[in-house]
Amino acid sequence: MTSQTCKNCKSDFTNNFCSHCGQRSIANKRLQIDEVLHDFFDNTFNIHKGLFYTFYYLIINPGKVGHTYLEGQRKTYTNPTRYMVIALAFQTFIDYWFETTEVIKNDTYFRFSFLSQQINDSMEIWNVKLAVEYLLLTNLFQIVTIPALFYLLFRFLHFNYTELLTVSFYFNPTVLFINMSILLITKVIFGIYISKEIIILIFLVYLIWSNLSFFKTVPFWSRLLRILTVIGIFMFLRVFLLPYLLSVMIPMT
Repeated sequence: MTSQTCKNCKSDFTNNFCSHCGQRSIANKRLQIDEVLHDFFDNTFNIHKGLFYTFYYLIINPGKVGHTYLEGQRKTYTNPTRYMVIALAFQTFIDYWFETTEVIKNDTYFRFSFLSQQINDSMEIWNVKLAVEYLLLTNLFQIVTIPALFYLLFRFLHFNYTELLTVSFYFNPTVLFINMSILLITKVIFGIYISKEIIILIFLVYLIWSNLSFFKTVPFWSRLLRILTVIGIFMFLRVFLLPYLLSVMIPMT
């Protein structure tokens, strides 16, 4: 093969990639549109055994994806941080394109008979704000809180928090991909929005399924009970405690 000099590090090489810095040989030629498009899709979606491959396995065998990454095979699937960022971008695009925030604003939320009407009204407004105005913070709250709860209830398996946080970067964005894809299909084909109850149901079902798959070394009923406990605590924090504290500190009317 013809020897070339890398324009990035000035090293000589003979293959498609510089053996010193890894830059592709195509960089020695003038920039073309096909190269720009290739780099965009490759770096954004990691097409070769990347985004769609990762999503597929996170549906059929999510535990395998999590364990594979934690065990050091980190080129098999899309990087979890990249996967999460793409999911959040996809959600933002769908929310903007179909104006789902307008639907959320007009939806009704949980009310609690043991609280005053003023607190209930304020909590409803805060629930809307958390779902619309502070969507990124709400997603991050979910992503960091759920692994913390799993860390406490599955501590005997000796996973550290960082490992469970990394796994949540796979599992939680997958729910976003599923829900946003269903919303896209139902809106385009049927002209309707899926209800928040269906969105919550899909979230709960996938959360149970993915973690049943991941914590598979634990006996089934013990595993299921711990997962349901995590879900119960999280729903209490997200649906009741967080809006309640915000309503007490910053009342909305």
